[in-house]
Amino acid sequence: MIRISLLALGFLLGQAQAQSPLGYPPPLGYDPHLAVNVKTPAGKVVVVKGPQVPLQPDPDFTWRWSVQKVVENSSGQFTAVHYSGSLAAKYRDAAVFLVHPDGRIDRLKNDTVLDVQWTTDGRYLLGTGANTIRLWNLSGGLRQVSYQDIRASRVTGKTLCLNVNWYSPTTGQLSRTAELHLALPSLSQVSDKDTDGNATCEAQP
Repeated sequence: MIRISLLALGFLLGQAQAQSPLGYPPPLGYDPHLAVNVKTPAGKVVVVKGPQVPLQPDPDFTWRWSVQKVVENSSGQFTAVHYSGSLAAKYRDAAVFLVHPDGRIDRLKNDTVLDVQWTTDGRYLLGTGANTIRLWNLSGGLRQVSYQDIRASRVTGKTLCLNVNWYSPTTGQLSRTAELHLALPSLSQVSDKDTDGNATCEAQP
């Protein structure tokens, strides 16, 4: 009986997918609105196409993608392109691409971050997530560290300033807010002080 039921369910799902005008899964491709032109130091223009998205999106279940930030490092040799995606204003995704001096384009691994910024020396790209700091080198190598709730971050010289919230494991209520300083590029913690809820590490305009 169980075998028959599973076979029937598979048949019905197959019929529904065949009848769907979008297909299942929908075909993926590149949205021309997400394309970013980047000029290399030699003057060559390369196109970062962005993440692949459904070519025939379902209006009731579609990720909305946009270009979040395009930023060069301090030497002007490397460019990072950050894309952000959202679904129903509840779920978020991201994609980060690194353009090399020769025009090569790499998508960085573990790139689900809310913001990116270069270190002062231009040798590392730093990504801030909801609870994880990621640091990529120019070859795409990754180092990361996690905290319970990251509220703000800012590179200041050779350190990273972080505003972090901690919550009680029993009540779930906010129990402490702090300003942390991490050494770059090791991400080792060098200082920790209470902030009384103030955002002291927001990026400078």
